[in-house]
Amino acid sequence: MDKALKIAAAVVIAAVFLITTFAGGVLVGRVVSGDLGAAAGVTRPSVSGDVEDAVGEVVDIIDDLALSPSSEESMTAGAIRGMLESLEDSHAVYFDAEHYEYFNEQSMGAFYGIGITISNDGDDLVVNSVIDDTPAARAGLKPSDLIIEIDGEARPRWDVDEAVLRIRGEEGTTVRLGIRRDDAEKLLEFTIARAKIEVPNIESELLEGDIGYIKLEGFNQNAAVEVRSAIEDLTAAGAEGFIFDVRNNPGGLLSASVEVSSLFIADGVIVSVEDRSGEPERYRATGKTATDAPLVMLVNGNSASASEIVAGALKDHGRATIVGEQTFGKGSVQQIEELSFGGAVKLTIAHYLTPQGTAIDGVGLAPDIVVEMDHELIAERETDTQLRRALEVLREKLR
Repeated sequence: MDKALKIAAAVVIAAVFLITTFAGGVLVGRVVSGDLGAAAGVTRPSVSGDVEDAVGEVVDIIDDLALSPSSEESMTAGAIRGMLESLEDSHAVYFDAEHYEYFNEQSMGAFYGIGITISNDGDDLVVNSVIDDTPAARAGLKPSDLIIEIDGEARPRWDVDEAVLRIRGEEGTTVRLGIRRDDAEKLLEFTIARAKIEVPNIESELLEGDIGYIKLEGFNQNAAVEVRSAIEDLTAAGAEGFIFDVRNNPGGLLSASVEVSSLFIADGVIVSVEDRSGEPERYRATGKTATDAPLVMLVNGNSASASEIVAGALKDHGRATIVGEQTFGKGSVQQIEELSFGGAVKLTIAHYLTPQGTAIDGVGLAPDIVVEMDHELIAERETDTQLRRALEVLREKLR
C-alpha cells in the first residue's frame, strides 16, 4: 500500500464530511435543522505533522516486519478506533459502511435483528425487554439478562450502539450471545437467527372511558406524527386527559423529542444544547400543539436521552406531572460524521439542558411522584403500580 494513502486513511477523521446528526440513547438520526458545530463557531483542527509522521512510521514497521501485515481496511479501522479511544468518550464509536447502513435503518423504524432492547447499566450491557414473537423470545432470552459475549468476543464494557450493530445483520444470519443470568451457574449461550423486526412504535388505548393512554417505544422520525394521530383518535373517542408513557424508551432523534414535546407545549424553549464553546443553542416549541388536556408522564430508569428531553420540558413548563423513577441520565449529545470512503464516526460533542438550565447527564431527572417498580412488571396491568398511580393523579386533575 502507498505510504501516503495509508497515512491519509489513518488520519481520515481530519477530512470527514459533516452531517447534522445527534445521538439519543440507542437510536441516532438526522436533525431536521441546525448545524450545532457551525452555529457555535467550532472549527475542526488540522492534524499535525507529528501525528502523520508517527502513524507513517508505524505503518512502515507493520509492512516491513509483521508476520501477517494488516490489510488496508483493517489498518484504517484500527487507526480510527484508536483515535476515538483517545477521547475517553464512552459513546464514541466507528461504523464501517455496512454497519452504518444498519444504523440508519433503525432511525427509519425498520430493521433486521433478534427483537430485544438493550442499555448500558454502568459497565453492564442489559436486556431491557424481549419483544413477543421474535427470534429472541423464541430462543428464551429474558429481561435483565446481561450480555457478556457477542460472537465469542467479551469486553470490559460493550457500548450499546456498537452492541446493537454487532447483534443486527442480514436476515437469516446468526448471532451468538453469551448471557449471564442470575439463576444460572455458568454463562448461557444462545445462537439466534436474525429476522425482520416489525414492532409498532406506539401503543394507545382508552382507559376508564375518558383517559387516553399512549406508550412510545422510541423517538424515530415518525414519532411526532404517530403521537399526534393517537391524541386525535383518543380525543375523538372521549379522552379528557392523557398518560404519556416513555418507560424503557431509550431515546432517539433530538428533532423528534422537540416535535413530540411541541404537541403538548405551545411556546417556549424545549431544550438547550451546549457544546465546548459554552454557547447554548436553544430549540423552541414548533407551535404545532395537539392538546392542552391534563397530562401525566410515566418514566423509569430506562427512560433515556430524548425521553428525558421531553420529560424535562414538560416538567419545567409545568405541563405534566412526572410519575415513576429517576431517569437514566443520558444528557450528552453525539454527532455522526460520515467518512468520505464509507462508514462514519460518532462522538460526543455537547450536552443538553432542560428549559430551566438543569443538566442531567449522569444524574437523571427526578419524577414529581416517585413510584419504584420492577421493570418486568410493566407488561401486566394488574402488577403495573406506576400506571395505577398515574391514573390516580390524572383522575385528580380531571375533577
